[in-house]
Amino acid sequence: MTKITDDELQRLNLLKQDALEVASTLGELTYQKVSLELEIEKQKKIVERIKNTETQIFEELRSKYGNVSVNIETGELN
Repeated sequence: MTKITDDELQRLNLLKQDALEVASTLGELTYQKVSLELEIEKQKKIVERIKNTETQIFEELRSKYGNVSVNIETGELN
């Protein structure tokens, strides 16, 4: 039976090993990507709640004081 050389076999095995390492790394990166996407969605919901609360507060202030601006540092109305 004819066989390939030891050098050729070693090159094929190294190539296979490289391919397995890349597949493993891609799997890890995909997992991290999904985790980050979930975290981004979580943070977007928090931002949405903040914006809704901000809108509600400004509507309350507008109702109470009229259409004025507020100095956030001092609380003074302009």
